[in-house]
Amino acid sequence: MKKTTLVHGEKALDAPLSVGVCAPYREVAVLEGIAPDFIEESVQRFLLPERSREEFEAQWIEARRLPIPIEAANLLFPRDLKLIAGPSQAVDARRLERYLKTVLDRAAQVGIRVIVFGAGMSRACPPDGDLGAASSRIGEYLAQWGEWAEPYGIEIALEPLRYAETNVVNTVAEGAALVARLAIPGVRLLADTYHMACNGEPPESLARTAPLLAHVHVAERRDRAAPGTYGEDMRPFFAALRRGGYERRISIECDWQDFAAQLGPACATVREQWESA
Repeated sequence: MKKTTLVHGEKALDAPLSVGVCAPYREVAVLEGIAPDFIEESVQRFLLPERSREEFEAQWIEARRLPIPIEAANLLFPRDLKLIAGPSQAVDARRLERYLKTVLDRAAQVGIRVIVFGAGMSRACPPDGDLGAASSRIGEYLAQWGEWAEPYGIEIALEPLRYAETNVVNTVAEGAALVARLAIPGVRLLADTYHMACNGEPPESLARTAPLLAHVHVAERRDRAAPGTYGEDMRPFFAALRRGGYERRISIECDWQDFAAQLGPACATVREQWESA
């Protein structure tokens, strides 16, 4: 993990910064001279929870040749694996338990430390469901998953999502209240600057919730572009994180136009804005 020393008033601050990328490991493997600090892979694409161990092992043998680690994973659930029951929607509890336990087992083998729980379609409350009950049910899931995750040393990071993607847990403030209420070591919070910007949530939310954060995602709001594309200023978010004492990973999760050409400048933009925040 890289460190930079900044001066704030008369106080020197050590600012750990580990910048990763949400991308297939194969796309990172072919790049020359460009290396993020870590990779955030897809649970569905890389851990293959509903496919054979042999298929997963074949990918893992290939991926572990990379000089950088896979430390996080997102895209937890397929859209057809629903979490909230309602008159028009059933939950397959046996499939869900089998799926999560397989994810945790394979993630631990790889060395993944954070599993991102976004899954807006899976966790959404159906139109004929009870929205309040849905939020409570998400809390119950997290409590169970946290107990399963803790022995592996893995954290489940709840990701608040923009209103256009789900109707359950949209703001960092909402997510923080849920995680704080659970108070389970294996359950923490994720903040995504893109979702925050889309929802109009102020950066200052991060200073208050930073002790609960396990992970951060960044992108520019316009077109969910790579940092540096349109010159958007993410320093207000970074300054709030630093005031809150955040010292963990930051992943670039964006819509790439030219991955090979944009990755290096995007990582440099994140580091520069963090240092100058």
